[in-house]
Amino acid sequence: MPVVEIFSQGDEIVTGQTVDTNAAWLSEQFVLAGFHVRRHTTVGDRLDELAGLLREVAARADFCVCTGGLGPTADDLTAEAVGLAFDRPLECDPEAERQIEAYFTRAGRDMPRANLKQAMLPGGARRIDNSWGTAPGFALQDDRCHFAFLPGVPFEMKNMFLESVRAQLGLYWNARPLRLVTLRTAGIGESSIQERLESVDFPDNVRLSFRTGPLENQTKLLFQPYVPIERLRAFTKQVAQAIGSPVFGIDGLDEDPGDLLDVIGRGMTRESHRLSVLETLSCGQVASRCAGAHWFIECTVVRDHVQALAKLGLAGPSLLEKSALLEGAASLAQALRRQAASDLAIAQLWDFDQDLLAERSSVVNVYTALAATSAVYTDHCTVGGTRPRKQAVAATRALDLLRRYLQGIL
Repeated sequence: MPVVEIFSQGDEIVTGQTVDTNAAWLSEQFVLAGFHVRRHTTVGDRLDELAGLLREVAARADFCVCTGGLGPTADDLTAEAVGLAFDRPLECDPEAERQIEAYFTRAGRDMPRANLKQAMLPGGARRIDNSWGTAPGFALQDDRCHFAFLPGVPFEMKNMFLESVRAQLGLYWNARPLRLVTLRTAGIGESSIQERLESVDFPDNVRLSFRTGPLENQTKLLFQPYVPIERLRAFTKQVAQAIGSPVFGIDGLDEDPGDLLDVIGRGMTRESHRLSVLETLSCGQVASRCAGAHWFIECTVVRDHVQALAKLGLAGPSLLEKSALLEGAASLAQALRRQAASDLAIAQLWDFDQDLLAERSSVVNVYTALAATSAVYTDHCTVGGTRPRKQAVAATRALDLLRRYLQGIL
């Protein structure tokens, strides 16, 4: 199996000012293509160190993608380091210069003379065109290693890799791509997913991994290329059944892929439903995620349950008590649905306490209700962590209640 190394350059990375998301993304691309990523290497803006490490990589790797250091400023040293490492003096690439000038012309700006530096490529290198920015990349081979040098800007790097570099891999090696299937879940933690999977017997040709976040948790199944598609589907179904209702979507099969909002949007469109929302803790994050959706018609954001009840004209001593917040959320959802003339309405309350919200070690109680035509569905959860995490999880919990209703699993 070909050995790949990811090489990242820049003081901003080694000092922690910038998180190197490029290396993680590139590694995933290579693994899926059937390559073995042996190491990530990072070095700052020092010419001798860059050149020395490039020589080491050339002797130990079959393919290396280097990101960063292709800009117009004095600390962009990649091309110079390559020239020093492999005795390839820099030469002006006329087409690269033309493309850089054209970029500034399209933007209606004068090109600074400093940008001409980006057209200086190591002798004998093959230019990699950049249709998304000013810095062209380049490719060359030294010793056993094929190198591709790409800008550090993630948007530019990803597009250039997918358009130019990935296709070149097939010219050198006949690696068979792996098959990645991702089960996307909401409303369940990573450890709980793992507990539910303890009853599943994972074969040697399937690699299990997890990716967690405030919006969703992902269970990843990486299948070897020789696994028959029927077996792949059957095993994925077994894993999905073991996890249960928190699975809202599966990427990598023929099912419609997408995030939680994609799944909700398809359900709302299918049922011709319209939604109204009342938010407290999430402070508009539900509305923000639904922005632009034709089925989303109204959002009200208030501080706490007292303001929420007053906003919708509800009264009653019992509803003002914190012990009745779940009942209050249900009453608010029903009232909002009537007033907004929507098919569905979500109301979410929390045990308003600014100290609990600010303290990372404290948890808050979140109460969510979804009012439909014939019933009201409720959900209660506790959320810990930072203020942004509590708010993000609260919004996700509200949306997942809607998702479960649309999928008929409440």
